[in-house]
Amino acid sequence: MKWIVALFACSIIYSAIRYIAFAPKNLENLPVFVVNKGVSMAAALCFLAAFVQQFRVQRGATIGVHPSSWFRAGVFGAIWHIPMALAVLRPAYFKEFFIPATDAAAASGRMSFAGEMVFCFGGLAAGGLYLLTRQQWTPLQRWWLSVGAMVMLQVHVLAMGYCRGLNINASHAYMPPMWLLSAVGVFACLVVLLVSRPKPVQDSA
Repeated sequence: MKWIVALFACSIIYSAIRYIAFAPKNLENLPVFVVNKGVSMAAALCFLAAFVQQFRVQRGATIGVHPSSWFRAGVFGAIWHIPMALAVLRPAYFKEFFIPATDAAAASGRMSFAGEMVFCFGGLAAGGLYLLTRQQWTPLQRWWLSVGAMVMLQVHVLAMGYCRGLNINASHAYMPPMWLLSAVGVFACLVVLLVSRPKPVQDSA
């Protein structure tokens, strides 16, 4: 449990340093906007830890935190992340997700195609995580669901990155954006999954 708490704490601290410590004017974005970024990254890293630990279990290694604990922590982070993201889903926070103000449709507050991609695939990833919390799957079915959920999550994160860009400058302490770190984490999830595919169960009959 302490490792899970430490991961969430470090992610939120990273977010605070990147968005506030070197740009105090962003202090007004506490608590939701800044904390949300840390929580979302922590959730992605929890999934990575879960798949890595599961891979180690398959290889007979001794582990500390059980894979299911890491996965539940990731689901918890996703549940925490979603309402916070929806609470600040406005051009004042995420102007990159909306049609530019110069466009006539901007008056209606319509999201851009890329912005809609972010939330479409975010919803699909959340649905995949929900299915993974069910117990009726065989190991191979769970593996396929895990791959599908991580692909949806990767598209969600990359669409976010496409909208927001790198933004590595002095006002961000030259630290990598959190969507990029999350994307690396999710990509690593997919790599671990691909090398740990369970074998189909043979019919004894």
